[in-house]
Amino acid sequence: MFGRSIYVPDNPAWVGGSPQSINEQLWAQGRRRRLQIRGGMAAAALIVGTWLFSLPWGLLAAIVVAAADTLWRWRERASSSVWRKGMRGERRTARILRTLVEWRGFHVLHGRNIPGRGQIDHLVVGGTGVMLIQNEAVPPDTQLAEYRGKLYIDERSGAKVATELRETAEEAAEMLRERLGREVPVEPVKVVYGGDLQRGLVSAEGVTLLRAHRLPRWLRNRRVRYTPEQIAEIYEAASTLPISRQALFVR
Repeated sequence: MFGRSIYVPDNPAWVGGSPQSINEQLWAQGRRRRLQIRGGMAAAALIVGTWLFSLPWGLLAAIVVAAADTLWRWRERASSSVWRKGMRGERRTARILRTLVEWRGFHVLHGRNIPGRGQIDHLVVGGTGVMLIQNEAVPPDTQLAEYRGKLYIDERSGAKVATELRETAEEAAEMLRERLGREVPVEPVKVVYGGDLQRGLVSAEGVTLLRAHRLPRWLRNRRVRYTPEQIAEIYEAASTLPISRQALFVR
């Protein structure tokens, strides 16, 4: 809407403010509707459960349905919390890597810089390979999906995003090759906060996009490539990458 309408009352949520503040106001405005839907679902479960079994079973079904809807709404809200706070997710991913990954034999470098490519948020070195991890928070309605091997963002090609991430990983691999004298592949990964990510994980055009909570298992469940000695050697070489100024804020 480019101008005011004399037929439709103004919605204050759309007047000024950032996309985050608009999202907050629209979420608050939808609270009554969400509660009505939850109550209707619980009432339907109560009726069906009572008719099929008994009143106690009906009450249990109503509680389960209401709890499930509450959990689903909470996860929907939590997935966009980083974006709503104007963050990209570096700190949250760093905490996940420290608490759920490092003690399993993985080594993690935070906030390193690759000359000519800029900062990389995290570089993970472990038995299952070397992964370059970047973070990005997107609006809740952003759709990210794979179709026939191609990455799509809101039905538009995501080739530019994939290419930039892939080229950054290739630069990191080249720097490791110079230090070690052999090829060490670096896999590009993007942790996505918010948005609608197809099945929670998308792999397309040589990059992987996934939710933060899926990152630890994804790292662990891959094919083992390196011995502990090789891991230590690669990590030592990777540690020579210059530290970015933002590293102080990530740790």
